[in-house]
Amino acid sequence: MKQFSKILLRAIIALALVTALSLHPLGPVRAATNANVYVLGVSNPTDPLITDLQSLTSSVTLLTSVTSLLTLSPSSILYIDGSWLATASSLDPLVMPVIVQTVLTGLPTVVVRGDPSILANSVSGLMKFDNPGLPLIAEGVHVTGTLANGIEQGALLRVIAGFDYSVAAEFQWASQQIPQSSSLPILAPMGSMGRSTGPDTITQDSPQPYWLSLIQASTDTGTNFQPYGQVITTFLIYELQNSGSTSSKWFDIFTNQTMIPGAKAFHSSYRNYLETSSAQPGNQTTNIFVSNGPASQVSSGPFTVNYSIGTFAGSYNDTVTSTQSMSYSLKSANVTNTNPNPNNTNPGVGWIHTINGGTSAGKVTLQFIPGWTDEVSQNNPAQVSGTVVATFATFSDSTTTTSTMSTGINFAFSGG
Repeated sequence: MKQFSKILLRAIIALALVTALSLHPLGPVRAATNANVYVLGVSNPTDPLITDLQSLTSSVTLLTSVTSLLTLSPSSILYIDGSWLATASSLDPLVMPVIVQTVLTGLPTVVVRGDPSILANSVSGLMKFDNPGLPLIAEGVHVTGTLANGIEQGALLRVIAGFDYSVAAEFQWASQQIPQSSSLPILAPMGSMGRSTGPDTITQDSPQPYWLSLIQASTDTGTNFQPYGQVITTFLIYELQNSGSTSSKWFDIFTNQTMIPGAKAFHSSYRNYLETSSAQPGNQTTNIFVSNGPASQVSSGPFTVNYSIGTFAGSYNDTVTSTQSMSYSLKSANVTNTNPNPNNTNPGVGWIHTINGGTSAGKVTLQFIPGWTDEVSQNNPAQVSGTVVATFATFSDSTTTTSTMSTGINFAFSGG
């Protein structure tokens, strides 16, 4: 675990670059590395988990007990059988604490089978994510730092369908986590930093506000929606530091919906057609959405969606102005912000991306990255829930839709 003073890196890293590097669609890889992979809870060398891993790396070692975890390096990858973990932890109360302590050293850990969320839910201080109503095959957990208040920084990957796919996707994700020897990037404010007036006024000598990355959490539908398409939803969550407020805290939440049509993912006839996302605060007394983007816009040709979210001094309870910017590219698509002023009429936010599926945009991977700012009362967690719905369609020509299929992904998270 890293001390708070070591986490406050002053690197200015563009969020668009973070997204480009870490949010690309996950897919199977084969024998591409010799990463050291260790497996706990499996004794049969012909188990499907073992054979899948052996096709991905030349170094797979079966562990016989949790005490073996004490010798592992954070540059390794750990897989755990979730069914074994549930049984072992119920019989021996020391099993889970040892595994959690291993995770806290920074070792990327993947739980497969059983209830894969059992590990992430046992890590105190880590934001809790769920996808109500959806199956879960595997979940990867990587803790990258611990703040002074006990909040854990890190990354998650949840795969909801396809055993072989999930093992390979988690392996690729975990391999990407290994080089990260420090906490997730801190995004410097991409906007002005103002001063407020009133009881929470910041003095000239106060440290400047900035946005600290807390977690990157992804849900990959895998083969669950075959042959229609695949959706990978990734949340990037940042907390405002040095706000000077004693009553509120602020979280910027960017959600990337990566939409892969069946034409590309499964070689079917289904294309991109419509993407709808919405979110609402889980507790409207302690959580208020105070800004969001992008705004509605229409274009037939290639264009870039640009927007900024964050805090604006004098608005709601904002004590400073500190924003973050996001951009993403679209072609043959329209953006509709269904609730641009959430607290005027509705506490939630929402967007509709309409794609001209009869064009080339219907057959390629698309990314939609809306975002919003959640103001949370001190001593309360950020609580957000929502739904992402992707609609895929087949076309008899460039303008006629013959059939559509919608695939919904529910999400909820709490913490911070």
